[in-house]
Amino acid sequence: MKAITFSYDDGVTQDIRLVELFNKYGMKCTFNINSGLLGDENYLIREEKRIDHIKVKKEDVKHIYDGHEVAGHTLTHPSLALVEDDNEIIRQVEEDRKILSELCGYDVVGFAYPGGTHNKRVAELIRNNTGIKYCRTVTSTHNFDIQTYLHEFDPSVYHHKEWDKMFELGEKFINLKTD
Repeated sequence: MKAITFSYDDGVTQDIRLVELFNKYGMKCTFNINSGLLGDENYLIREEKRIDHIKVKKEDVKHIYDGHEVAGHTLTHPSLALVEDDNEIIRQVEEDRKILSELCGYDVVGFAYPGGTHNKRVAELIRNNTGIKYCRTVTSTHNFDIQTYLHEFDPSVYHHKEWDKMFELGEKFINLKTD
């Protein structure tokens, strides 16, 4: 009667360990991947530390994420709200979806906005011109309300750095009576 979902972006090699942990505890996750960046080696600076941001290889996607959902995240991670060309938005999303579908062996229908950047125009372009059925945003709702417009699907808690809110909602979730 209740479900919890997890979602991680970018398709990086750290996902291998994350998948192992989810599998160990019988949990599932959605991994949002940029198919045009698979195999790229890069890094990020977070809290003044260098963190590897190495993308998994194209040929490893099916094996690494087996049993979990793979969703789109665009070919190359542009801020979609800043892309003026409608056809480029559609291309970034639909080509990514097609490539991931081929790599995974099933129809990819989910999507996460890169960097959370989107607007109603972008959401409607995706809804009307791609095979994407839902799009996750980065706007935390801090509730469990049912959402109806799935091309701007707001998570209860967007980021695990919202520790206090996450644990508060975790308690509410455990005690939640469903109908």
